[in-house]
Amino acid sequence: MTTTSSTSRAVIDLGAYAHNLEVVRQRIPHGCGIMAVVKTNAYGLGSVPIARRAVETGVEMLGVATVAEGIELCEAGIELPIVVLVQPTVDQLPAIIEYGLRMMVSELELADLLCEQARRANRIVPVHCKVDTGMGRAGIPLTSALEALRHITRMSHIDVEGVATHFAVAEQTDDTSTAEQLQAFKKLLKEARKAGVPYELAHAANSAAVVNYPESALDVVRPGLMTYGVWPVNPRGAEVPLRPVLRWESRVALVKELLPGATVGYGRTYTATEGMRAALIPVGYADGYPFALGNKAEVLVRGKRCPVRGRVSMDQIVADVTAHAEVHRGDVVTLIGSDGNEEITPWELAERAGTVPNDILTGLGWRVTRAYIA
Repeated sequence: MTTTSSTSRAVIDLGAYAHNLEVVRQRIPHGCGIMAVVKTNAYGLGSVPIARRAVETGVEMLGVATVAEGIELCEAGIELPIVVLVQPTVDQLPAIIEYGLRMMVSELELADLLCEQARRANRIVPVHCKVDTGMGRAGIPLTSALEALRHITRMSHIDVEGVATHFAVAEQTDDTSTAEQLQAFKKLLKEARKAGVPYELAHAANSAAVVNYPESALDVVRPGLMTYGVWPVNPRGAEVPLRPVLRWESRVALVKELLPGATVGYGRTYTATEGMRAALIPVGYADGYPFALGNKAEVLVRGKRCPVRGRVSMDQIVADVTAHAEVHRGDVVTLIGSDGNEEITPWELAERAGTVPNDILTGLGWRVTRAYIA
């Protein structure tokens, strides 16, 4: 590991990312496209480098969460269709038109406003209409979706490129909700075709649905988490073809001996009952190492697991290296990734912190240097 002013770095394997996209491609029907989801700075790993590699692998579209994220990709020279998955605000409509972004529409009023602004700009704007089949967030209510689609397709400067929905519990295979959502969505699509509503693409499947509900792969799928090498459902040791994209590492800044009875960190939540050899690591919750991991997680040093002792501070953690006399200042510390025969995954940290892997990835802070390998 080499760093300059940063105390840790995230090594992002673009080759692994391309491999994972190919895994997705192998799981979906021939002719089904991929909308690579690169929202939230590509889950914290860097949207522009990740998007460029996605383009190189031949994905058909990119998905972002916000207009600002879409603009960043456009200004970086990305020319694929970019879908803004979260409906933007009224003041962002001019940027949607200017940059040629695809907007996810969840209500008629905003579609009317977009149409009027597109008319003034003399532009035809592609949109994707989102239908709420059970997620309970954004989306046109299922009961009024057919009439809404008819209305939007009659707008002079709007082109309904896609119709979409989103699953609430695709991570679960023992819940009937996803199958019910898919059935309702397919019924709507059938009714839309029968009514002569023109659209090009239907899409519903996220990473979990790609894995658990292959029948939900319609014209396009929207994989996110699995493309970054994290299985959408914890495989718990099962062999999977995904390759980790992220390795997060730091270095031991200090090694010191603590006497029996010494406590560690704020709140004195850990006591060294028999003395302890403590390694200080300059990474904390400001870098994205969750506060909830205090006294719960482990790090890897010289291929061995070392428990985190005491609370996670803003800028540092303490690891117990009592059993590893060979650990010294300057040694590489693996926070996420492999070292020797040991590995710490986003799933492991997520379970210990009581959260989800997406939270671990997107939580990587601005102080963490991103380094890319091919």
